[in-house]
Order: sequence, then structure tokens, then C-alpha cells
Amino acid sequence: MALFALGNILLKFRRARLPRPERASGWAVLIALGAVLAALVGNALLNPQYVGVFLQYLVPTVALVGVMLYRIEILKFILYLNRSLPRPFNQILKSGPIRRSILQINSQQFVYFTKGHNVIDLNKVMLYILRNEDTHRIKIVTVVKDEAEVPKNLATDIEVLDRAYPSFEVDFVVLKGEFGPGLIDKLSLEWNIPKNFMFIASPSDRFPYRVSELGGVRLII
Repeated sequence: MALFALGNILLKFRRARLPRPERASGWAVLIALGAVLAALVGNALLNPQYVGVFLQYLVPTVALVGVMLYRIEILKFILYLNRSLPRPFNQILKSGPIRRSILQINSQQFVYFTKGHNVIDLNKVMLYILRNEDTHRIKIVTVVKDEAEVPKNLATDIEVLDRAYPSFEVDFVVLKGEFGPGLIDKLSLEWNIPKNFMFIASPSDRFPYRVSELGGVRLII
């Protein structure tokens, strides 16, 4: 509950214009956060044995999440250790399967839907993916009703990004249609890309759908 309140505070600072059906005032969120923290501290003081039970669940969960977040670094570290070991110990772990696992993780393609952002905004997308995702492939997609609506500089800007990030495979796709949950469902099945590997920028108040209706598509800028 405390993390929920912190997330609400972050939304107010980072996504103030994001349309949402319910809003809470800043004071209400701070009071709620203080109440939750007070309850946590009170329970820990009144029932110290519960802290141990809480840690028995927390530590494995954090460890599992950490492995998922840093699995590439862990696999690379295992490769480094394997190369450092003398023979025949370095034959215990085969480097081939580990390298294939790294390549398989990096080959997962991500999707970013753009309405025609300039190269600066697109570069923010690339930096975000580079810092936070284990991939070297991204598909930049613009959805239009008519190909004449495609911004003239968009293809050129994406070519600039392709040259600026030589380790990335950047694809540019123009689709005719209407952006919405139906199109996202279709593309996710057709391209075999999970919806939580798709990104959009913060929508305006005129966006006809709630973000939750997009099935897990994430906000990136």
C-alpha cells in the first residue's frame, strides 16, 4: 500500500497530464502514506515475530526479481568465471548454451508506437530501452488512416537513430488503421510480441481509451 501511494506521487510529478478516471489530492496521498507507514511500524513493534515471517517471503521474492532483472549480467559473469577457471574445471559449464541464452534474450523485439515524435523524443525511447530492457531489437510503428499523414522527417529521424545505435536493429513500420486495443491485440498475435513489450508516449486528454484498456502496453515518455 505504501508503494501504491509512492507510485501515485510519482504519477503526479511525471505524468500529470495522463488522463485517469479517479484523482486524489496530494495531501490525501501523503496522509495515506503516513498512515500505512505508521501501521507497519506499529505492527513491527507490537509483533516482532511477524517481521521474521515477512522477511521469509520478502527476501526470496526480491532475489527472484533481481535474477530476472539482471539475468544478462549474471549469465555474462558465469561466462567470465568459466573462462577464468583452469582446465578441466572450465569444462563443467558449457559456454555455448549460455551464449545462446544471452542471444535469445537479446533477440526479443520491442515495439514503440509513435505519432511522429522528433528525433530527440525517439532518442529518449532508445535510451530507455538500452538502460532498462534486455534487447537489441526495436520496431518503431506509426498508425495512420492515410499514408500522407506520416510525418515527412520521421523516416529520416529513425535512420539517424539506426546509425547512432549500431548494436540495435531498428525497424520502421507504417500501418493503416486506427490505434486502439483491437489493433494491439492483432499485432501482438501477428508479431508474437507480448503487450508489455510495447510502449507508447503519455496520451493526451483526447485519447479515447484508458491506458488500462490497452492490455499492458507501457508508457515510456
